[in-house]
Amino acid sequence: MLIREFAGDKGATDPVKLLALVTFLKDRAQDENAQAQISQTAFIQAAKSLDIAITPDSLAELVSTDPLKNVLEPLEPNSGVIRFRGNTEEVTGMSVDQARAVVDANAKAAMKRRQ
Repeated sequence: MLIREFAGDKGATDPVKLLALVTFLKDRAQDENAQAQISQTAFIQAAKSLDIAITPDSLAELVSTDPLKNVLEPLEPNSGVIRFRGNTEEVTGMSVDQARAVVDANAKAAMKRRQ
């Protein structure tokens, strides 16, 4: 995951800061194998905790403009949910649990050879 820092006016609605927040939340959902979505209320609270002034009305406007329109699905009226683009992306490779199981098995086999 990339760490992004942005300096700017406190309380300003900065699309770049929102993009960083969206990227963080999307990556976090992917890491946790969770649904690629968040409630509008939780998103607005997260934005406000980062000193980004945002309201449900301004959120609807921002989602339809660059750069957020490239990472968020258009808001559905009365759904109360923000969906990240790429929900249908297939997972390739091993899951975290499978990788841990393989590492555990290899570690046990190595310990047996050492004895």
